[in-house]
Amino acid sequence: MGALAALPVRCATLAAALLACTVLAGCGGGERPRVPAGYTEYRTGEYSFAYPSGWQRRDDKDEYGRPTLLFMGPRLPSGAVDGQIHVGRIADYRHDLDVQLGQFRALATMHRYRLTADRRIEIDGAKRAHRFEATYEMQDQSGASVPFTLLGLYALTDDGVLLEFMLRSPQNGAARSRLPVIFDSFRLDH
Repeated sequence: MGALAALPVRCATLAAALLACTVLAGCGGGERPRVPAGYTEYRTGEYSFAYPSGWQRRDDKDEYGRPTLLFMGPRLPSGAVDGQIHVGRIADYRHDLDVQLGQFRALATMHRYRLTADRRIEIDGAKRAHRFEATYEMQDQSGASVPFTLLGLYALTDDGVLLEFMLRSPQNGAARSRLPVIFDSFRLDH
């Protein structure tokens, strides 16, 4: 009878533990992070991320005619855009991710980017992913040098899609502090 009498206490303890797990850990990892105040979520069914509300979306094409997606912040008095998100997608990517990483490194060297991070990362749903951080300089409308920060990733999905997610901001712009929030919100939807 003692074991049966303790059953409601054990069930209550188990229920409390499960509730705590659900609230604190998401239990199962299926929970999407909350979109921060002042941000809007962009979702395709393949990937999603949060971007600052008010940034303008623009559809574009890369040098091969493939669609790309841009979100752009406001223009600073210098003419530089205060924050930009660039998303590229190559369906049926037939190379190893190292090919794309090598191309990025070569272009970074050619354009005098200073790589401050270059490392493999784990992204749920990606066969492989890689993160880059860099600083570089661009000329504004008056010809003055403007230092920029770049934060980006390449993700190769299990079904062979290569995604390029690049964020940039002038180092003195308000968007610079938003880049980590945007980067951390990136998810593959699988």
